Amino acid sequence: MKRFLSILVMGIVYASIILACEIGLGLNGRQVFVIYIVSAVIIFVGAISVNIIYNVVYIKKIQKLLLLFDEGKFDECIDKLNAIEKTTKSKHIKKMAKLNMAFAFMKKKDYGEAKYIFENFGSSLEKMPEVEMARRLNLCLCCFYLKKYERAKELYTDSKPFFDKYRETDDYYEYFILLDVFMYVVFNNDTTEARKRLHEARLLCKDEEFEEDFEYLESIINGYKSV
Repeated sequence: MKRFLSILVMGIVYASIILACEIGLGLNGRQVFVIYIVSAVIIFVGAISVNIIYNVVYIKKIQKLLLLFDEGKFDECIDKLNAIEKTTKSKHIKKMAKLNMAFAFMKKKDYGEAKYIFENFGSSLEKMPEVEMARRLNLCLCCFYLKKYERAKELYTDSKPFFDKYRETDDYYEYFILLDVFMYVVFNNDTTEARKRLHEARLLCKDEEFEEDFEYLESIINGYKSV
């Protein structure tokens, strides 16, 4: 409602300025029309430019905050992302801030809070397939850590169209290996095959960030005590 009223007020002000130009300068209809078109284009381009600059500035702020991940300052990162989400007027920036807050909660192993944020997006990110895929992938991992196995399986199956599109890309290849091993280990009580798949995953995913995930998977395989 506030947005509608703002647009209405601006429309009235704009029409008043055009009318003042017509009367004050003694312009004819054609001249007024030209002024109207030119000014409308300037306002439109200006509004788009301001919006783009606004978003770029905030995106850079968010990217800078993500450097705190490497320093292990997850709480500080979450607090600053939360401040951005509360103050920005851009819906896009709000979503990016919330999404990265969820990633930060995952980094600090608060899977419950991360899951809550990821699920609150609903289907609102589906127009951005790669972002939606990342949300679903990380939500699956949260469900596994929270032992919400049936929810993880349901989401994994439902997300196939999103996952298949990015499964072989360099940025996500290792994460899908991890997710697939989770699926096998949790839903198949074949210790020998599970250990084989975990060993293969370790050879393919050599980044240290995966080691704790592999240790957790190994604890599940050891008698499937965690299932």
